[in-house]
Amino acid sequence: MNNTAQVKHAPWWVGMIVPIAVIIVISVCYQTMANYLSVYVLQYLKGSATAYGMVGTGWTVIAMILRPSTGPLSQKFGSKTMLLIGLAIFSAMIACCGIFLTFAGFVFFRLIQCVGHAWSYTSANSLAAEAVPQNRMGTASGLFIGIPQAAAIVAGPWLAEALIGDDENWFRFFVGIAAIMVLGLVLALIFVPGRGKKHADPEAAAKAAAAAEAARYDADGKPYAGIWKFLEKTSVPACITMIIASMAHCTMFYLTAYVAATYEGVSAAVFFTAQAVTEFLCRFWMGPLQDKRGLKIILVPCCIICAVVYVCIAQGVTAWVILGLVYGVGQAGIKAPLNASLMKACPANRIPVANGTFQMANAVGLGLATLVAGVVIDAAGFTGMWYYCVVLFIVTAVLGVALVREKPGKA
Repeated sequence: MNNTAQVKHAPWWVGMIVPIAVIIVISVCYQTMANYLSVYVLQYLKGSATAYGMVGTGWTVIAMILRPSTGPLSQKFGSKTMLLIGLAIFSAMIACCGIFLTFAGFVFFRLIQCVGHAWSYTSANSLAAEAVPQNRMGTASGLFIGIPQAAAIVAGPWLAEALIGDDENWFRFFVGIAAIMVLGLVLALIFVPGRGKKHADPEAAAKAAAAAEAARYDADGKPYAGIWKFLEKTSVPACITMIIASMAHCTMFYLTAYVAATYEGVSAAVFFTAQAVTEFLCRFWMGPLQDKRGLKIILVPCCIICAVVYVCIAQGVTAWVILGLVYGVGQAGIKAPLNASLMKACPANRIPVANGTFQMANAVGLGLATLVAGVVIDAAGFTGMWYYCVVLFIVTAVLGVALVREKPGKA
């Protein structure tokens, strides 16, 4: 009997399962901190929004350097190695924040956290993207970005409240998050295949070596030089758009502090949970729609939806469940579609580099979001900050139409 004829091809999405599980752990831990660090700094440490924003700027500077470097480092040392190193640094520095509960300790260990987050998150996303065909990238991006993001948005705020507790125990908050990160480290150590396993298959090893060599040259056969060894040119338009989109969305990290200060006894967690519900569900139809119709049909209306939600918050609307559900629809059509767009545009063997470029843009937007929004809050209050975000979402829509040229996926 011919056994070869009976071999069935695994579904195209199977290779993403383990990377997605690791990304979920990273994302949940990151989101748990992100939503409540503003509360920690403003209320527990008695710092200012501007000071908190400056820490975000430091995060941005580090991310600008390290996220693009992840691709070349992964090619040299292996993606699993970079993933494990990143997870170890991230978990250790989170724990240190809980041991040294001072603003100086927060600043120092938070910035080193960025090293671990940059390497671990970028490596895990690259592993997921490389595991799927480019013509499925819209759907795939919706899954490996959407599933962890939805899990993080739902679990993050509730996990934070559970760890902080009524006694406001910030030591338990940070150390508990670090323990979850260690579980992710063990998961990656056991289930993510390393170079040794891949090299056991001579054919796979030969293909990997050929792809690494081909990635050194552009479409004209010229070697990449200078900054383009670390950044992917075809990703730049989508990345510029993503910086503005990230600046607009990441101001949501202040929502928890805003609700706590404005509506006593109300938790913002219900908003984020509602957001995650629709954002998660929308991934399943927005990804295939993008694969068929392109980016702009999704990006523009979703930016408008997000802008409307921010106007409602600025006007004092407190229907948090409804606002969260609507905002989830809008957010589902921005980050993941932009990521898929640049993955479609780049050469297949440059996916790790393109992903590093995109993650750098996302980090730049995050850092600028916390800095600029912090300055705006101190100068014009939360209301001024929400209207400032409305403008950013409109700019995101315009840039998406003007700059991004999505290449159709190859069959």
